[in-house]
Amino acid sequence: MERSIADLPLLKRFISALDEDEGIRIEGNRPDLANGGYIFLGFYRGSYCVNLCDRIRDKQPKKYTVGSNDKWFYFEKFTDLWKFLRPLIRKPLKAWLY
Repeated sequence: MERSIADLPLLKRFISALDEDEGIRIEGNRPDLANGGYIFLGFYRGSYCVNLCDRIRDKQPKKYTVGSNDKWFYFEKFTDLWKFLRPLIRKPLKAWLY
């Protein structure tokens, strides 16, 4: 079950407390990805993993789905992750913890 994340301070709190069995999905603001892309964030073996991919509009259920065009990034420190992540986040924030 997903939980909506309402604002940036809450997003930062969830990111800093991520467990290996949790993840965060954020709508992105990348011009090189379809519809700004999705940002998927996880934490594994002591580092943060970021996956950027296209956000494709599926016409049948009229919802967005994950596309291709994957890009992967890894960060050891939260401060480095946040510096990379902050400009990529769509405004207003649309994010979910899963």
